[in-house]
Amino acid sequence: MDRRLFLSRLGAGAGVALAVTCLGSCMGGAEPDPSGVPVDFTLDLNQSPNLQSNGGFMVISNVLVARTMQGEYVAATVICSHEQQKKVVYDKAGNNFHCTAHDARFDINGGGLNAKGSKNLTVYHTALSGSTLRVFSTSL
Repeated sequence: MDRRLFLSRLGAGAGVALAVTCLGSCMGGAEPDPSGVPVDFTLDLNQSPNLQSNGGFMVISNVLVARTMQGEYVAATVICSHEQQKKVVYDKAGNNFHCTAHDARFDINGGGLNAKGSKNLTVYHTALSGSTLRVFSTSL
């Protein structure tokens, strides 16, 4: 069966949906966070007191940015993969991400640490330049 005949039988709506899905998967670009919004922003660390000390964190929109106890910057979504609640925080004692709703735990690379964290967590790249921290979805 040729493509034109197939699409006419399938219907215009289904054809458009199929085309959008296929074309969308072929396009590059920033990975969206679970809310569907690509992540790419910068922070002035001089204006971010919560990130000036090891163990501190802050939330911007749906993104949690933390400074680990080792002084590294990490970022992840606040939307837990377990039940989609916006309850993820940084646990400095365990050096991991923790969902306070149902106790799902994730390492700083997003890997699940318990059964409720088995779906992993969306994490983002960070790049430090002087006192400016960039948080983004795609690689450098």
